[in-house]
Amino acid sequence: MKNILAVTASLKRCSVAIRYNDKLYEINENADAATNLVFLADELCKANNIDIKKLSGVITVSGPGSFTGIRVAQSFAKGIALACKIPSVSIDYFEVIRKMYDKDCKDLVGVIKSEKNQAYYKLFDSGEVGVASYEKLLQLFPQDFIAIGEEVPIISDLNFKEIKDFRDAKNLLQFENLLGENSSVSPLYINAKSQ
Repeated sequence: MKNILAVTASLKRCSVAIRYNDKLYEINENADAATNLVFLADELCKANNIDIKKLSGVITVSGPGSFTGIRVAQSFAKGIALACKIPSVSIDYFEVIRKMYDKDCKDLVGVIKSEKNQAYYKLFDSGEVGVASYEKLLQLFPQDFIAIGEEVPIISDLNFKEIKDFRDAKNLLQFENLLGENSSVSPLYINAKSQ
């Protein structure tokens, strides 16, 4: 297996995971990304004698989530990738959720908490993405849909199946196959519809 670094800070939480010499090392903290992500990664490497020069790739997230957190994690990932001359790639949280759900995506909606009583959503069957208030989500989706993602108690009427740890960087390691010469890191922007 390759030595891979995964970082995420897009949901107001820093998470760093490193698969190094077939062992998993990780640190997860509720902390401000702009001031803590680099220090947490450095702490993890020093505590486990990880040589970043032996990394094969870097994976981060594209969103949706905190704009600042996403940009900090992506800048960090790109910086490591450039310094070590290794590929980097970003994965959107909806793809992480879909992979963790590991079942047919028909009648499935991914839901990720946003701000101001809103949530980002993705209808996996059609690929539709957007952001809506919790109340609007109940109107958008039929009752037989299965909702998965971050805690959004108000949508419990949607047969909600919670996936608690999709935000952990270790979940990004399953996308190692996307690392390659043409891989790229860029943010996922989902704009609010007038709802």
